[in-house]
Amino acid sequence: MGKGRALQMTLLAVLWSACCVLPATAASLVELTPYLSGQYYTWSEFSAGRRLLKESGPLFAGGLLVDFAAPGQARSAFALRGKCEVFGGVVNYDGETQAPDPVPVQTKVSYLGTVQDLDLGYRYRAEAWHLEPFGGIGYRWWLRELHNSNAASGTSVSGYTEYWQTAYLRLGARGSHRVGSEASLFAEGGAKYPFYTGNSVDFVGNGTTTFLPGAKLSGFAEAGVHYGRLRVALSYEGFRFSNSPLVHVGTKDFFQPESSSDLFGLNFGYTF
Repeated sequence: MGKGRALQMTLLAVLWSACCVLPATAASLVELTPYLSGQYYTWSEFSAGRRLLKESGPLFAGGLLVDFAAPGQARSAFALRGKCEVFGGVVNYDGETQAPDPVPVQTKVSYLGTVQDLDLGYRYRAEAWHLEPFGGIGYRWWLRELHNSNAASGTSVSGYTEYWQTAYLRLGARGSHRVGSEASLFAEGGAKYPFYTGNSVDFVGNGTTTFLPGAKLSGFAEAGVHYGRLRVALSYEGFRFSNSPLVHVGTKDFFQPESSSDLFGLNFGYTF
């Protein structure tokens, strides 16, 4: 896990440095919004075009949005936007035991994780609207804990815990349009590319093994309304990973199959 830990520390240092710099420009604070989110989550794994498993169910999250831009009446300016979030929940698992003789199994999966995003954009402002292309970086860490269960054959199946992390680049655009004295509509969307992803599993008797899934492009989007200080939004976030290389553990070879996740959220925030 050395490379993953070094990457985590580097990204956290970047985010922490930004948080230390931002108070020095407090006059340019545009938005500070704590929020709560209810989310519907799916996770699927595939091998040779066949779906091995699907997980689905609710997750719950709480986080903070912070937005800074150059002060004054400038029509265009650089802007910095950050998000920190903690999420968790228990979802349903519908899949099978591992090869070579897989049998169907259903159980529960616990999730707990964090998200940190930081975007740098160039904001164009007018009387009633703004438009901002941006690029950024993000880091997502989560544990995926499969509960003990019984297979369809009645055989006892032991659960285990995976520790995932992914660091990704973000590219997109966001904007807003005022539609009244107290209301404005906003939206953002774009793509992200995970330049590092690791899945660490503790194999009993063999220590911790980290699989390195391949990278694929995926998307994100959000749209909603600000009314007074209330912020309500619908959001989407996806992740796509290709197969990892084979890793020899004990006397067997293992790999992380092709994986994908989709996360749909309903978010409620209060802007200060």
